[in-house]
Amino acid sequence: MNESLKLLIELQQLDTTIAGLEAEIRALPGKISGIESQLTDHIRQVEADRKALAENQLVRRKRETDIAALRDKISRFRDQTFEVKTNEQYRALLHEIEYHEAQIGKMEDEILAGMMEAEALEKRLQAAVQALEAERSRAQQEIAEARQKKQEDEEKLEADGRQRAVTQSQLPPETYQIYERVARFRKGWAVAPVRDEGTCGGCHVRLRPQAYSEVRTNQQVITCESCGRILYYLPEPATQQEVS
Repeated sequence: MNESLKLLIELQQLDTTIAGLEAEIRALPGKISGIESQLTDHIRQVEADRKALAENQLVRRKRETDIAALRDKISRFRDQTFEVKTNEQYRALLHEIEYHEAQIGKMEDEILAGMMEAEALEKRLQAAVQALEAERSRAQQEIAEARQKKQEDEEKLEADGRQRAVTQSQLPPETYQIYERVARFRKGWAVAPVRDEGTCGGCHVRLRPQAYSEVRTNQQVITCESCGRILYYLPEPATQQEVS
């Protein structure tokens, strides 16, 4: 194979790898941010459940305080029944006692409902805490792996960048200019294989017989008349039957 063609294929492989590494490095901070966001959601859920449980307990304590105050009132009303002078005053006190007892009954029902709700909230909080711990452990591991991957990618990118510079320096300047011009217009894909069917691996347009014949030798730098990519011949892999 023509030496420049070999170098161009190597350069294309390096550029493809470099582009992939750069994309992965750019994506890793977003991946870490997404992991942290999921962890934040779990933290917020735990905080919300704790707040709901605290509010439930606060309401129940207030109801208990209100009931104690109403019982004191009822006790005073009962004492006053022994001091009243008329039936009308007596009936009024009984009415107040009945009213406050009804209020106490209502509040006791609310306390009971609150206790049942608190039980459900405690279970939900416990589940949320367990989920948070599991998520925190998973997040720490995935973030560590992502940071390690970023470091490895950066090291690989640096090494590939050095190799690219070496490969580029070995190419004739005019050949490298062709490569760069095509790569700019073809989103980084400047070198494409031609298979046995005689079509460009980039644009899939069939080559003219003469061009195909020349490409098959891999002895010169030839570009596709349709897309401009630099072409090289890559035979179809042998089938199992052919190998046998």
